[in-house]
This record gives sequence, structure tokens and C-alpha cells, in this order.
Amino acid sequence: MKTASFRSIAEGLNGRPLAEPLLEAAMQRYSRPRPIAPEVTIAFGLDTTYLPHAAVVLASLIANAPGAKLRFLIVHDGISPQARSTFERCAKGHRFDWLEIKASSVLAMPGKRHISRAGYYRLMLAELAPPDIDRVLYLDADLVVMGDIRELYASDLGEHAIGAVCDVGMDGEAFAERFQLQPKRLGYFNSGVLLMDLTKLRASDDLSKVITVLETRIDDMEYGDQCALNVVFWSRWKQLDILWNVQRRMLMPQEGKPCYATAAEMKKGRRPKIIHFTEHNKPWSTDGWHPLIWTYYRYLKKTPYRAQVLKLGKVHFLKDLRRKIKTVVNWYRLQA
Repeated sequence: MKTASFRSIAEGLNGRPLAEPLLEAAMQRYSRPRPIAPEVTIAFGLDTTYLPHAAVVLASLIANAPGAKLRFLIVHDGISPQARSTFERCAKGHRFDWLEIKASSVLAMPGKRHISRAGYYRLMLAELAPPDIDRVLYLDADLVVMGDIRELYASDLGEHAIGAVCDVGMDGEAFAERFQLQPKRLGYFNSGVLLMDLTKLRASDDLSKVITVLETRIDDMEYGDQCALNVVFWSRWKQLDILWNVQRRMLMPQEGKPCYATAAEMKKGRRPKIIHFTEHNKPWSTDGWHPLIWTYYRYLKKTPYRAQVLKLGKVHFLKDLRRKIKTVVNWYRLQA
């Protein structure tokens, strides 16, 4: 195929990459839910490195929740005023609370595998969040929101303090055996999307217990505080709709890594409400690829960090083109 033909594929209709409308049409099988909550409080645990990627999360959730009133809690270890100002430009008209950790044992904890130390900062939310906030939705910085976040925020947690989605890449029964817990299939949750009842968490010492587990058994925590959270909250969390945390292994079985949920449990073929770029291969990595990587770059365009991220990932025209073609081919193969 000649270069001109490749270019026509890349440019598509009206200058928009052809891969995007094709994939978007394939995903748009279900209508978006109606707005529910009048205000949504979203929390992040961030350091300066992850600000560009969290900005993509902001851009995506705002675009898919038109008219929503949002409040962002940013738990951090010392982000400069200038960096804060740039980040806030991604969500003009919404409120920001910058909650700096100044004295906590989490500051001394090392990262784990591909997990940044900033991931531990969510453990401080019950302590640092303003007292008028009784519910918060914590989000990792490596995801894209495709549904109306107000639906998720309004989820009923019942008697539980946290709501989450199972981690399909972890054998819950093996994890339970390792830590002398009651065996439960799909009993291990992914902590990248956590709906937290701060009233219940403030009334308990559960998050303090998580920190203690990290301090005393960090070498046993394969995925850092995610494992510690699962030890403490085992069988005490609410299962949320799995479409609110669609993980890499749900979409990429060809990688040969185990997936412990069935196709029916993962709601295969349904439109993801949150795409979570789990594991080490991120969209901004130099070798980054994912069937839905185009969603990350779509919303990156709405942030002031686009040039910075493209340089970081060494993204050029031909590399971007190859990704788009690979995305189209693999998306329809996965849907077959």
C-alpha cells in the first residue's frame, strides 16, 4: 500500500482520524444514563509526574457529564502553585481542594513495581478531606471516563464503606489462601476506582489498618496498597458495575495473561464506562498500545499537556498511524 493510501486512512473524514469514528460507533451501543447527583466529589493522589495523565481523566469525565457540578480533591506531597494553576485549567468553573500531606508514614513508603508512591495518598482521604464531604470517588490517573460519572457516584453502597470492581487479573481464592482469608471467587478488587463513604471510614480505623499492613508487610504486598486494602476490606466491599473499571486483561486475552472472570461477568461487547489502562504498558509509554488507546489521545488534546506527553512517548506521525491501524484491526477481532 502506498504512503498516500495510509495517509487517507489516518486523516479519515474531515481531517478526523478514521479509527476514532469507527471505534466510537462500535462502542455506542447503549445510551448514556441521565444525570443524577447535583455535585460529585472526585479525588486523586498525585505527584507532579502524573498531572498530565490526571488531566486526561478530568477532560474525559467533564466531556461525558455535561452540566455536572464537580469538586476535585487533590492529595499530594508538594505540587507547586504554578503546576496547580496549569492543572486547574483543565476544569474551569469547577472547585479544587489541594490537600498536602506534610506528616504521614505514607511519605516514607517506596513505590512498588509500576505503582507510584502517590497511589498511597488515597489512604489519607478520610483524614484530609474537608469535613463537609461525606462521599468521594477516588480515581487513578491512568484511565479515561466514557460514562456519566454522576451515575457511578450515586451508587448504593449499602452497609459498606467502599465500592469497587473486581480485579480480573488476580486469583481471589489464591490471595485469600495466602493471607488466611475466607476464599471467595473474584473477591479481590481493583483499587483504581474506589467509591468511598468517608463518614463510615472516619468512624472506623480501617484506613489506619491498611497503612499498618503496608508498614509491616510491604514485601508481601504484590500491588502495594491495593493488596493491603484487600486484606483489610476482604468481603466487606460493594461490587460496582464492572463497566466502571474495564481493565486491560478484559480486552487483551491475546497477551497470554490469566483472566479470572468469564466473558458474561465482564459484559463483553458492552460499552466501557471507564477504561482503565492497568499494568505497566501505559498509553504514554514509548511502546504503549491498547485497543482503546485512541480515547486517551482524544482527551489529551483538550489539555495543556499534549506536546509534553507526545515528546515523552516519542510519538510521531508514522507511530501514531500504526497504532490507529492496529487498533481498528484488533478492536473488531476482539468483538468477534
